[in-house]
Amino acid sequence: MVRHRRVLALAASAALIVLGLAGPAGAVTPAAEGSFPIELSGCHVTEEIELQGSPAHDYMRWETTSNSTGCEAAIYTNGAEVEHQDITTSGYHVSGWYYDGPGDTDQVCVSSGDAGKCGPAN
Repeated sequence: MVRHRRVLALAASAALIVLGLAGPAGAVTPAAEGSFPIELSGCHVTEEIELQGSPAHDYMRWETTSNSTGCEAAIYTNGAEVEHQDITTSGYHVSGWYYDGPGDTDQVCVSSGDAGKCGPAN
């Protein structure tokens, strides 16, 4: 599983750099609520972003939408992993909700074998 975690970390870092989010401190990412599918060789995971609380701020989580046995899913906040799960059984799997408001850039990444893919950074 260590190899998969490295794939997840590299995918998250690459996505942040490509999107220009690894730039100056305080860079603001536009908020985007919704569901964003991450399809990767047998992994069926959706990144979900919704407004919660009062005052309302973005929160992010991931959930499986079909069998994703053998996949790994993780959430990163500002490039640091805050949750990681190895999906070892079929059925529905979901992470907790993580604050994704001002000052935070969150992203869900999925890996399987040597491949990794991330949803949009928000």
